[in-house]
Amino acid sequence: MLKDPLAYTVYLFDMGNVVIRDITTIEAISAHYDIDLEALRVDYEHYAFPLMDGTIDSALYWRHVKHQFGVQVEGDPLATFFKPTWNTPVVRIISELRARGKRVVCGSNTYAPHWQLLKRQGYLDVFDAAYASHELGISKPATQFFSTILAKERVDTDSVLFIDDYEENIVAARSIGIDAILYQFDQPLLSYFSSLIEK
Repeated sequence: MLKDPLAYTVYLFDMGNVVIRDITTIEAISAHYDIDLEALRVDYEHYAFPLMDGTIDSALYWRHVKHQFGVQVEGDPLATFFKPTWNTPVVRIISELRARGKRVVCGSNTYAPHWQLLKRQGYLDVFDAAYASHELGISKPATQFFSTILAKERVDTDSVLFIDDYEENIVAARSIGIDAILYQFDQPLLSYFSSLIEK
């Protein structure tokens, strides 16, 4: 049972497909290098968590792609084809929470090229703090991801509300006592925070 929308100390938002949209790059990379989309998608899934955990870097992955698919890769396509856009309704919620003195932080499964771009383009500026999986060395849904952020924020689990678009991440957060909302569409989240945004 969720508490009142203003009852939490820290609001932990996922980034991709929650605060920002248009985050996928595999389709554009597949088209640009003429690699079969499904083959590239399956191959990439083997490397996604090592990239997000920071145990490998994107340069290593692209050396693998060059060998696996016989293509000449220029630069870092994970960054080149990453074109995020704001999810305006969620950004408005974040702004209203911060305007009321609430601490809002980001906890994202990501890797260095995307995170650096988000920093440069100001996407992290809407938060009081931002935590990236590749910097923490662990990614969701591992409960250590959450416990590490809670330790850095110096709060208990019952003081945090978590919003994410993956059900397995929600389940993991709830398993250690964190209240969580599965974000799939704007309206349920807007309804929950209606007391903040309806003027």
